Amino acid sequence: MMLTFVGLLSVQLQYSTQILAMREKNFDDAVKRSLYIVSKTLEQEEALSYLNEAFEKDQSVLPQEIRQVFANESDSFPDLTVQSISKNQQKILKESFARKKIIFTNVAMKWFNEAPDKHLVDRINVLHVEDILTQELDNNAISTPFLISFIDYEGNVFGSDTKVLSDTIIEEKEYYSQRLFTEDGDSKMNFMRVRFPERDKFIMHSIAPISLFSIISTLMLFGVFISAIALMVRQRRLSDNKTEFMHNMTHELKTPISSISLASQMLNDDSVAKSDSMRKHLTSVITEETKRLSFQVEKVLQISLLENKESILKFKPMDIHAIIEGVVKNFEIKVTSSKGELKTSLEAKNHIANVDEIHFTNVIYNLLDNAVKYSKQGEPIKLKIGTFDNENRKHTLTITIEDNGIGIPKEYQNKIFEKFQRVPTGNIHNVKGFGLGLAYVKKMIAQHGGTIDLESTLGIGTKFIINIPTTL
Repeated sequence: MMLTFVGLLSVQLQYSTQILAMREKNFDDAVKRSLYIVSKTLEQEEALSYLNEAFEKDQSVLPQEIRQVFANESDSFPDLTVQSISKNQQKILKESFARKKIIFTNVAMKWFNEAPDKHLVDRINVLHVEDILTQELDNNAISTPFLISFIDYEGNVFGSDTKVLSDTIIEEKEYYSQRLFTEDGDSKMNFMRVRFPERDKFIMHSIAPISLFSIISTLMLFGVFISAIALMVRQRRLSDNKTEFMHNMTHELKTPISSISLASQMLNDDSVAKSDSMRKHLTSVITEETKRLSFQVEKVLQISLLENKESILKFKPMDIHAIIEGVVKNFEIKVTSSKGELKTSLEAKNHIANVDEIHFTNVIYNLLDNAVKYSKQGEPIKLKIGTFDNENRKHTLTITIEDNGIGIPKEYQNKIFEKFQRVPTGNIHNVKGFGLGLAYVKKMIAQHGGTIDLESTLGIGTKFIINIPTTL
């Protein structure tokens, strides 16, 4: 996938480069073609100006002379035939052609002799040249502004390009040059130079639709590529986590089953002497291991609950303080046996909320159970659970559960609410679990319309903050 994407990207870049080079060449060719036409137009206009001047001085070669001759001959010779008129017309045409030929020759000689010595500023009109060039550029689909300057054979510069007039150094490649009046000779060369300040912008704008489509297509492909890789990594991680889950589940279920089986065999074995205390002990083992097995099975059943998009919950108004007190009462024995303490601070004024009693109880139980499991070895457990009204969020009850355990590293804090995720515990190997508890907690809190946040410092402890809406 990486090689394919890199190959496609290189093709896109090469294609875009070729398109840009082609548009630049088209632009350059169109400008040169337009300048050449302007040059020829100026030569024609100058030639016509000399011809018009000559015809204005010699009116005898005008076409109306022929009509006047015919009129005079008709009056003097009323019996003229068509043949005689045709001969007279031919004679007049020959004389007119001869006269015009002489005039053209004189005009050409005058043009070739006088025009090259004139200053360029006297031979052209800058505004007129700009109009001609604008029209030619429009014919070639070029509509970007331009600046024009003229340089005569003596080095004088004039025109609309102020940078040239102020002697600002500009690279030669920015100009398009065209020689004017090419018949003047090499010693009397005049040039027209044109510069397009927004040339690059105009060319880029012309290929913008193609480039935009190419960029969007590439970004979409890149997004699909990244998504595919992310999905593959996620699937691989999920597969590894599920494998670890299966190992943990096998161990967790096998241990209580083995204990129950052994205790049952001892009770049924007549060869083993059993006192009342022994029977009581074996019965207690079976009872405790059965509870443990039931608890582990309940954990496994949470998987199906997490897989369902919509879990079936039975909501009803409940006293959150009463639920917390019930869970705390069951945990006090476990905490006290570890020479720890569990402090409660239930200070919420409005502690009635619509909750599912069983699942919300499991949420509090899971959080307290994690706090006990991940307590520091050899240190007394200190737990705090409290409630209060959230001042920033009206009609919201906040529940905090804080411990002095080993804490959670920052790199794992964004992942602990995912399924099958467990934080490495270093040298602590007696912590067992499936990595479902916090994922279950987050899902249940979300389905209760609440949120759960985490504050943890490695080596100091962890604090979970639950916010759930209360009844009015």
